[in-house]
Amino acid sequence: MALSTSATGAVLFRDLCVQQVKIRYPGIEPRNDWELLYLAEQKVEGSVDEVYATLEEEYIQDIKFYGFEECEEMIAQSLALRVEPTGWKPLPKELNKYIHICPIPDTKYSIRLFPGSISAAEYCMDFVDSASGEPVNSPFEFELWGVPDPDTPWLSMPITMRMRSIENVHGIKQEDILPGHEKFILRDGLTCVLIRPGKPKIQFQVPVRKLPGQPEQPQAAQEVVILDLPKVID
Repeated sequence: MALSTSATGAVLFRDLCVQQVKIRYPGIEPRNDWELLYLAEQKVEGSVDEVYATLEEEYIQDIKFYGFEECEEMIAQSLALRVEPTGWKPLPKELNKYIHICPIPDTKYSIRLFPGSISAAEYCMDFVDSASGEPVNSPFEFELWGVPDPDTPWLSMPITMRMRSIENVHGIKQEDILPGHEKFILRDGLTCVLIRPGKPKIQFQVPVRKLPGQPEQPQAAQEVVILDLPKVID
């Protein structure tokens, strides 16, 4: 499942609920916004008829407790929110200045970077089929490492860390990850190295986002003159 993403990684909560219900309840179609929100947030067991029966019972209870108008207003407000659910993937071949697809040499796959929560400075990575754009789980043997900035390693924490998929971090075995669902949570500005046996290393730096609409810093009382010096000297 995929949602169109922005710089912040924010999506409309309604769209997120629709995708969540499709994943958790195949064959069940919410008949109204109350059912959409309830199914996205609660686990309902049983056959299709039993699920609908439970929904009807719970809906009646909510109407009795909140009243029809207040219940409808709360649901409308909730579904209109924009949220930052890190890990929700873009559409296949979707590109904008926040989504980047980079082919991996000598393979039919690409690395894809896409935004997660900007509040947590989270950027996401997965692998996609270069031709179709469809996401795939780990397509070959590799290790992914986060490393200090290679240009100025003495200015950052001298720590290297192997990056594992969020599914592996949560204890899901590789063979149990749903096809195309695997993703890695990186950080804005992080330098990464992809290591493959017998192949050249691939290094990249995760983009750093500026929050759209972020106000400019107030001008200092005394202007600052920035000297034009090279960043790296060979």
